[in-house]
Amino acid sequence: MRRFTSITCFSLLLSVFTPSAQAQNVQWTISKNQFNIDTAGFVSPNSVQPGERVNAYVTCPKGNFTLTAYRMGYYGGVGAKAYWSSKSISCVKQAAQTIDSNTHLSESHWKTNTQIPTAGLAPGFYLIKISSSNSHEAFMSLVVRQHDAVGRVVFAIPTMTSLAYNTWRGVNAYRGKTGFGDRARVFSFDRPNDWGYGSGKYLNYIHPLLVIADHIGLNIDYVTDVDVSTIPNLLNGARAYISPGHDEYWTGKERTTVENARAHGTNLLFFGANVAYWQTRLTTSSLGANRQMILYKSATEDPNKINPTIRFRNLDRPESILTGLKYNCYPAKGDFTVLAPQPFIFKGTGVRAGEKFHGIIGPEVDHLETPSHFVGQTQVVAKSTITCGTLAKRSTSSIMLYGVSPSGAGTISVGTMRWVERGLTHDVPPRTQTFVTQVTQNILVAASKGPLGLTYPLK
Repeated sequence: MRRFTSITCFSLLLSVFTPSAQAQNVQWTISKNQFNIDTAGFVSPNSVQPGERVNAYVTCPKGNFTLTAYRMGYYGGVGAKAYWSSKSISCVKQAAQTIDSNTHLSESHWKTNTQIPTAGLAPGFYLIKISSSNSHEAFMSLVVRQHDAVGRVVFAIPTMTSLAYNTWRGVNAYRGKTGFGDRARVFSFDRPNDWGYGSGKYLNYIHPLLVIADHIGLNIDYVTDVDVSTIPNLLNGARAYISPGHDEYWTGKERTTVENARAHGTNLLFFGANVAYWQTRLTTSSLGANRQMILYKSATEDPNKINPTIRFRNLDRPESILTGLKYNCYPAKGDFTVLAPQPFIFKGTGVRAGEKFHGIIGPEVDHLETPSHFVGQTQVVAKSTITCGTLAKRSTSSIMLYGVSPSGAGTISVGTMRWVERGLTHDVPPRTQTFVTQVTQNILVAASKGPLGLTYPLK
């Protein structure tokens, strides 16, 4: 194996995750011992522009609580900056969940405790931290959008995937009280989340990538996947679109919007696997539009026979149209293996074909679909031999792909969820973290400048 010869340029990026930086993060982070679902909350709406009204709905058993809005980013390696804090507010033990006996929808019909003033919040992604007087803490998520995406990199927070996995005071999209049969079919944003101390999938699959994107100075417009699905012209003029590490649930409109953006020159960057696998639909709750997600995972059960919530591939919209790759399997194990070092992607790493990196394959991975449904040219830049499955293990592959569409827009898919979850953290060998960090930086910087295929064509 060839060793890296230039790592100085990574020192500032890697400092995001140094122990000293982590020590500074205590103010915004939450420990396992501090999180208890008796103290929790959610906001409505989940995404606004500066100055728009946001209501907070918080439950805590007794005493008082405060809210602090942390904008997530680099900030010298700390990972967040406090922009606003509330006064002390009396705790209210809010009403019990309402559970629909047919769809297993779990929803919190609560009273609002306070409003979060957004006029003074810079555009970005925020964790609103609940701190109660009984030492319990939890997060609520909020996006503050730019006024447009022209010339910017759009970073899409996958809120619907976090919603599908949420089991707070109810069940999720995977399992009910007895198994798959009594799983939930409808989900509500009017409910706290029990993943990530209330942040959903953010801490593991989004935060490491967001910090690097912020640190290298990208002109970012943070949005949610619901925004992409529901706000007309949201992606007009965007130079690139970022999908982070776990982005499994999309509406059909979201797919169409992102694919149309690529047709007009927007680069698409997929830093995970199993992207846009399940189609969802959005509907209203008592708090407003697009606050509920419908997900039957069955054309037979779904009352909407024209647009059922099933796998996109079963709707003749395979995920490879979007990402160039097809979801492969879970759980996957193996070493990430470089096949064809595309110069701009692997710039500064010194890698050669055949070099391997440990720790970034899995738990879910993508591979090539034959025949491919991707419109344009593609190049496999990494092909990793892996084993997949729990009992009946099989040998297969994980692929990293670079594609160029007729518009000149580039599509880059890393093909593994652990690229962000592990590769950008200290949970992998230093050599792997250095490699993943540099490659991620290369992709982000190049894609932020305009259609990748015009500068880096495939022949």
